[in-house]
Amino acid sequence: MNKDIIGIDFGTTNSKMAYMLLDEPVVIENDQGSKITPSVVYFKNEKEFSIGEQAKHNQIIHPDKVVSSIKREMGTDYKKQVGRFKFPPEYIGALIFQKLIQDARERTGKTFYDAVVSVPANYSDSQRQAIMDAAEIAGINVVRLINEPTAAALAYGIREDRDRKVLVYDFGGGTFDVSILSVSSGFFDVDASTGEHRLGGDDLDTRIIAYVTKALQKELGKSDKIDLALQATLKEAAEEAKIALSTEESTQITIPFVAENRPPFTMELTRQTLESLIQDLIERTRAPMERALHDASLEKDEIDDILLVGGTTLIPAVRRFVTEYFGKEPLEGDPYTAVAEGAALAGSTYVPEKSRMAKNVEISDVISSSLGVKITNGTLSRVIERNTKIPISRTRLYTNSWDYVPEVIIAVYQGEEEMAEDNEYLGQFYISVEPMPAEENKIEVTFAVGEEFGILNVRAYDTDSGNERTVKFESRSRLSKKEKSKWMKKLVGKRSVHVVIGDESGKTTLDMYLNPATSIESLKRELIDRQIMTGDEMIEIGEMTPGDDLRISDLNLEDGCIITIRGNNGE
Repeated sequence: MNKDIIGIDFGTTNSKMAYMLLDEPVVIENDQGSKITPSVVYFKNEKEFSIGEQAKHNQIIHPDKVVSSIKREMGTDYKKQVGRFKFPPEYIGALIFQKLIQDARERTGKTFYDAVVSVPANYSDSQRQAIMDAAEIAGINVVRLINEPTAAALAYGIREDRDRKVLVYDFGGGTFDVSILSVSSGFFDVDASTGEHRLGGDDLDTRIIAYVTKALQKELGKSDKIDLALQATLKEAAEEAKIALSTEESTQITIPFVAENRPPFTMELTRQTLESLIQDLIERTRAPMERALHDASLEKDEIDDILLVGGTTLIPAVRRFVTEYFGKEPLEGDPYTAVAEGAALAGSTYVPEKSRMAKNVEISDVISSSLGVKITNGTLSRVIERNTKIPISRTRLYTNSWDYVPEVIIAVYQGEEEMAEDNEYLGQFYISVEPMPAEENKIEVTFAVGEEFGILNVRAYDTDSGNERTVKFESRSRLSKKEKSKWMKKLVGKRSVHVVIGDESGKTTLDMYLNPATSIESLKRELIDRQIMTGDEMIEIGEMTPGDDLRISDLNLEDGCIITIRGNNGE
C-alpha cells in the first residue's frame, strides 16, 4: 500500500482533506489556496462541470444547474437530470472526491490512491455505503470509514496522556452527531454515539431565508414571484449573514436585483434576531446529548472535555448553549479541520512504517443502529442494541408462533423504531424446524458483528431438530455493480474489474468487482475480514503471486479473471 493516505472530511456544505507530514496531520489547501472546498457542483452540460467556489458562484446565474448538499441525498433515489444523463448522488459526490484528490496532488506533489473517509456517526450502513461508492467511483481506494466525532477526538486528543471522558458535539452543515469517548494514552474507545442526520447549518440558513423572504415579499408585494435565481441569491446572502453574525452583533443583507424596475433590497439582521430564529434548532441537540450520556451510563458532570466540531459551532448561541449545559467551556480548536486531520491520523495506522503517533493509536467503535428481527406482532425485537461495542456476538431465544409449522422466517432489520417495517430492511431467510405446537420450538438466533464495515452474520439454530443456518448480510450498494462501474468509467476512464475468487480445488467462493485503485494488500484484508482466506494464505493470479503494494490497475486483469487462494507452501 502507498505510504501516503489522505484523510477526507466529505461534508454537506464543505469538504476538507489532510495528510501526515513529519508525524503531524496537515490540512491540504485546494487550488484556490483555501482549506475548505464547498461541496457544490455546477453542470454546464453533461460533460463539463466545476466544483467548489466556482460552482457556488453559479448558483445565482444558473441555479437549475447547481447541486449543493448532495451528502443529504446519499442512500436515496435522488437523480439530477443533465442532458441525456440522470446523475445519482454517488456520481455527484464522486465529482467532489475527484476534485479533492486532484487538488491534493497539485499541492503536495503526491499521488493519493488510498483514503480514510469520515461519515456521520448516526448514518445507516446504506448511507455509509453510498459515500464509499462515491469515493470509489472517483478512483479512490477507501481503506476505512471513520465516524466524524471519533476522527475529531483523534485530532484533538492524540497528544494527551491523561485518562478522560470526552464528548464530541459535532454540528455541521447537514448533520448533528454527538459521541462520548474514553481516551487513554492513545486508545480511543467510543462509549456512545447518536444524533440527527438532517439537522445542520443548512436548516439554520433556511430559517434566515424564510425571515428575509417575508420582509422582501412585504416590500415587493405578494404578486411578485421569487424565482430560482432570487432564491439562490437569498441562500447565499443567508449563509454570509450567519457567518458574519458569529463575530458581529449585526449585519446588512443586500439583494442587488430583486425584480425589474425595483431598487436593491437591504435589511439589517441582528445576532439577537438570528438567535430567536434558530433557538429551537439548537435546543434539538439537547435530546441526543442526553441520550448519549444515558447510553454511556454517565452524568454530564463526569465529562472531562467537550470538543466542538463543525462550522455551526462557531455561532455564539451554540457555544453558549453547550457551555451552560455542561457548566464548563469547550476546548479550543479548529472546528472546520479537526475531522480531516483525525481521518489522516487514522490512515497513518495502515502504512507499513507507522509514525510515532500511529504506533500509539487504537480505535474501538460501537454499532450506530440497533439490529434485530421482526416478530409476530410486527415489532422489532432487538438482538444487539445501538452503541454496543464491537466486535460482538449475541444470542436471543425465539419460538414458533403457529402450530406445527415446518419452517420459520428470520427477517432482519436495522434501526430504532418500534415497528419493524419502519426500520431499514436488511433481508430475510428461512430455517427448517421440528413441527411442534405453538410456542414450543426453541430457536436460538445469534447476531455477530466484527470490526469490518457492513458485515452482519446471523445464525439460526433449532434446538429440537438440530437444524441450523447461517447467513451473511453485507451492506448493499444502492447502485448495481454494473452501474457503479459505468459511472467510474465515465469519470476516471476505468471500469471496475469482475473477478472470481476460488480455492485450490477450483471451487468458486466469491464474485467481486474490484476498484482499479485497490491494492493487493487491501484485497487480502477484505478477504480475511470476510473469512474467505486466512493471514497464512496467499493469492495467485494465473502463475503470478502479486506483491502487496501492487494495485488492480497495475495487473491488466480482464473481466472473469480467476484469483486463487493458496497456502503459503503453494500446495
